[in-house]
Amino acid sequence: MSFLKALFGPSQKEIWRQLSTEVRGKFHEGGLLSGSAVQARTRDWIITLDTYTTGDGKTNQTFTRLRAPYFNPEGFRFQIYRASVFSGLGKSLGMQDIEVGHPRFDDAFVIKSNSSRRVRRLFDNEKIRRLIDAQPRIHLSVKAREGWLSKFPDGVDELHFQAAGTIKDLARLRTLFDLFAEVLHQVCHEGRAYEDDVDIHIRRLSAPGGRIEDKHILWESYGNRRDAAASLGRLGDAAAVPALASVLWDKDGVLRARAIESLAEIGHASGIRHLVRLLGDSRDADGQPVRVLATRALRSLGEGDLVDSVLTALDGEVERLKAYRGAYRSEIGVALCYALEGPHGSQAANALAEINAVETLPRLRKAQSMAFARSATREAIAAAIKRLEARASLPRAAAAADVTADTLPRAAREPGLDTATLPRGSRGHPDRGRSAP
Repeated sequence: MSFLKALFGPSQKEIWRQLSTEVRGKFHEGGLLSGSAVQARTRDWIITLDTYTTGDGKTNQTFTRLRAPYFNPEGFRFQIYRASVFSGLGKSLGMQDIEVGHPRFDDAFVIKSNSSRRVRRLFDNEKIRRLIDAQPRIHLSVKAREGWLSKFPDGVDELHFQAAGTIKDLARLRTLFDLFAEVLHQVCHEGRAYEDDVDIHIRRLSAPGGRIEDKHILWESYGNRRDAAASLGRLGDAAAVPALASVLWDKDGVLRARAIESLAEIGHASGIRHLVRLLGDSRDADGQPVRVLATRALRSLGEGDLVDSVLTALDGEVERLKAYRGAYRSEIGVALCYALEGPHGSQAANALAEINAVETLPRLRKAQSMAFARSATREAIAAAIKRLEARASLPRAAAAADVTADTLPRAAREPGLDTATLPRGSRGHPDRGRSAP
């Protein structure tokens, strides 16, 4: 064995295992039906190194590849590979889409993209150009992962490198990992230090939830989105409220809890509205009822009277809510509608009727037909609908549109002044204002 090692050098597994240590990653031992792999995390992304083989069994070709899925909502695409005699001919025929403004680099590589502005910004990064130039052979691109057979969520694409053969050059592999980390940071965060950048955290939060698996986990967004939500609360910018509100109904309970806490930290009125609606939410978030988290957040923002009014109504005592004269009345109605699905459904329906929440009739009618409604809750909903429909049908003051012209005095019907209806002294003399002959 030592003779073979001296003759051929370290094995692929030995080199890749050492690489995993250097990039602070994980080495996955291959088996009979799968090859070895190295995975390393860098910021929000997982970079995976492995091999794959194509062919018909008689003639096969093995490739080394690196890949890293990432959130790409703008659909930015590029590919870069070394120029050759044939690609040089292609350049003269207009096959190269873009030159990035660095003559030596433009001469050495063929670059294609659907955005000249973004690809020039990408390759303005001197470190990226240097790492690419260090590769003897390279084909680096963004692969779109679309279609109904794709395992990728909407908006997630893949940064992809491949080269023929099995790469066992440790220095080259380390350079490729560095290249991926730098390109991902530039493409997703435009090279900015994102810890205190509200826009970048909003982008991170807007990524779809979930994970991608193909023998190994290639991408998962749970931790990234939770971190983004917490960071937005720490930064305290009201511009983050819509993004945080959009995940309050996410499947990830931990993310929901982080969003509630961050809305409380920001403390903007637009965020309070969303928190009020959660007072009727019976789900759990990070091991605690959402209602409890929302209650705590609203109390910290000085909305204790509102909270107590809603919670006592859900316990069956509605007088305090009827007497409440604060803000967020429509949001209270929404909270009570959400509570119809929980253990306090009957009390919520009664409270809606007691506060004359006629605007919630469509929600009540829908809830009446839902399977979640217990028999007692269904009866309470039916009673609330009956009371609110009666309330809605009460006579009301005639609107301006209901008053016809025939009911008005003549002077109010016609444009201008009808001098016949004016007192004599205000009609004016027929000759007044005329010039003398």
